[in-house]
Amino acid sequence: MKYQSFETPRCKIFVSMQDTTRISKEKCIYCKGRLLCGLPTCPIFEQVKIQSSVKLSDHFFGPSPSVFVGWQNYPRVYAGPLSLNFEPDDSLMYDNPKKWYGYDFPQIVDMRSSLIRSKKKGNVTTPSEDIQLLALAKTPPDIEVTLKKKPTFTIVFSAIAQPMGPSGFIKKLEIADNVSAEKSVEYTISDELKAQDALWKLYTSGIDVYALSRVMSAGLLGAKKKMVPTRWSITSVDNILGNKLIEEIKELPLLNEYTVFSNEYLGNHFEILFLPQRWEYEQLEAWVPNTFWTVGMTETRIIGEHETYTGRSDYAIREGGGYYAVRLACLEKLQELKKQGAVLVFRETTPEYFLCVGVWECRENVRNAPKVSEFSTLEAALQDISSRLHIPTEKWKEKSVILSQTKLDKWIK
Repeated sequence: MKYQSFETPRCKIFVSMQDTTRISKEKCIYCKGRLLCGLPTCPIFEQVKIQSSVKLSDHFFGPSPSVFVGWQNYPRVYAGPLSLNFEPDDSLMYDNPKKWYGYDFPQIVDMRSSLIRSKKKGNVTTPSEDIQLLALAKTPPDIEVTLKKKPTFTIVFSAIAQPMGPSGFIKKLEIADNVSAEKSVEYTISDELKAQDALWKLYTSGIDVYALSRVMSAGLLGAKKKMVPTRWSITSVDNILGNKLIEEIKELPLLNEYTVFSNEYLGNHFEILFLPQRWEYEQLEAWVPNTFWTVGMTETRIIGEHETYTGRSDYAIREGGGYYAVRLACLEKLQELKKQGAVLVFRETTPEYFLCVGVWECRENVRNAPKVSEFSTLEAALQDISSRLHIPTEKWKEKSVILSQTKLDKWIK
């Protein structure tokens, strides 16, 4: 998968975004905090001010449910544990988005803002043994941390990763417990498997994507065992597992009817249409004015990404990590049905989408989407879908590759 940069742009957005130019607010729906604008920080994230009751000190003791690896200044990045300075009933919950489905924004922010991010700079080619040990832990071990100075409260948001609380530079770190790892994870990382093969082996053994991205980020996979920035590992895991599932689904029989799933969570409304034809994927996103990424916009904007039966060779730059997270969830549903089909996703944001808490919200939204019904014709399926969408069907059809192809196929016949 080829990534773009300002040095090797292949996208008009990249070309038009310059360090010295104030970008149009309309480009924020493409960028989503990835700093494609060339600015040092995201102005939208900078405007989010959160209060917290977390008591901060330069020395604390508590469980560490996860680790974090930064991406700026790669390959010399900041990395370290995410930990609590108190003992909750279920510390694992603090880094397990699969269990967050149904939580509202205040609950998510309150929980994640409690996590203190202790960090130290290092090269990704020499992963920290402490970070690797913490990433392997089946249950969060207690750690004792001394920081160089008492941190001030901040909370960091990302379009990809979950929010995180205050951070500080590590002076001393000790793991106070004996760490117990999942046996399947321990055995797999000891094998000399390629990262993608190891991920697939663990996923098919029941390890979910959240644990897998943590293991990948800590530099426990692949021949070179390099750390991977957390936000990159999340999308990489979704993409690698999705591609593996596509290979399997192409061997399955086609769906018999048009199948519709529907769900709404945290201001994101999803309509998922499975079509009885060979694998193909398209994701359309309608961004209405005055949601998190569209403050100042006056009109709804529909953007889309598409891949054919043979797949895609470049990164889905317009939709980013959300594209791969939703695609994986759709593929899991096809696998459950034991059928092959094309997938057309309609994502419609609402004014309730006022905060960005990571792509997990899209993944779990679609994973939890119930089946609405099955239809014998495309027209009937689209009519059902349009009854729950605010934007008229014709507007979606103008942007859809799959629906345009379907019309052409009918005309040829």
